Amino acid sequence: MGLAPHTDTSLITIVQSKTSGLQVFKEGVGWILVQPIPGALIVNVGDFLHILSNGEFTTVRHRVVVTQIQRFSAAHFYAPPGDVIVSPLMSKDFGEVPRYRSVSVKEYVETKGKHFEKALSLIKK
Repeated sequence: MGLAPHTDTSLITIVQSKTSGLQVFKEGVGWILVQPIPGALIVNVGDFLHILSNGEFTTVRHRVVVTQIQRFSAAHFYAPPGDVIVSPLMSKDFGEVPRYRSVSVKEYVETKGKHFEKALSLIKK
């Protein structure tokens, strides 16, 4: 089973897999196959961490492609509850002007459900 290109709504996603199939998109390069490393975990930055870091940590556009090899992957998604308000953390490390408005987790999830990959741009200031 594969997954279409997307970003994860979560703060982070942790994936354990012994078989390749995950690809990440890099601007100017295209799709890059992520080679699993024995005993290692893959950690993807999600949309909420992107917002919290004011875009310093970029959400990872990725997909899972179908291969001929049977695989089992365990993914764990970490995100705050729906009533939590997420907004950029202001520090000199992340820029002094917020690039995103404050948004509740529930509102962002609903926006992402309606507008998919355009959701981040819709809450941009």
